[in-house]
Amino acid sequence: MICPKCGEVDPARPVPEATRRGAVLRLGTCAKCRTAVYAVPTRREGEACQAATVDEGEAREQILADLYVRHLGPGFTHQSRPAASDIDRTIRGPDGRLHHYLEIKERSCSLNAYRQTKFPFAKIVAARRLNRRRWWRWGKRIPVRFLLKFIDCWAYFDFDPKEEYVRGQEAFAPRYRTGQKNRSRQVPVVMPVETLHVLPIDAECDRTASSRSGPASFSD
Repeated sequence: MICPKCGEVDPARPVPEATRRGAVLRLGTCAKCRTAVYAVPTRREGEACQAATVDEGEAREQILADLYVRHLGPGFTHQSRPAASDIDRTIRGPDGRLHHYLEIKERSCSLNAYRQTKFPFAKIVAARRLNRRRWWRWGKRIPVRFLLKFIDCWAYFDFDPKEEYVRGQEAFAPRYRTGQKNRSRQVPVVMPVETLHVLPIDAECDRTASSRSGPASFSD
């Protein structure tokens, strides 16, 4: 498991492959910071329409991006990129220069709910393309960061142009969007959640028993 508070990984306590809907597991207690670690499955059961969900997601992304640059420090700003871009935002430093690109994904589950991040492999391809384009044009690489906001933490990974990312076998899509299950863009990268880095941001994080959506069972 990986602690949603400090990011400490305990290899002796495995993350569930998938936490059953309605069940909440207490995986253990972090040996470093003593935070209780829960596996809480996704809490979104459906949507009125996909367009409304997209609009809601864009509004939430604005809020999360504001909190993220506040964490980076004074003078950092964010801007949305063209709608057709796979990587949504640019982050600029206090000097106004491009600092890194950012893609935000918000999840309605806890960090330890599913063993794999289920992050779209298509975003990795987009990051590699963007990274190469910057190199060809200006002779420098601009970092690309992927930020995942879970209900109990903020986590991220930075695109590494030297890494050979592995494409998953099956598309992943919410159960209420059955039409997406055969779309190639929904195929995730193979990436266990234990490889993510946890950011020291507490805003909008629930790491307590109040995040439970059903009766808890305990593994320790």
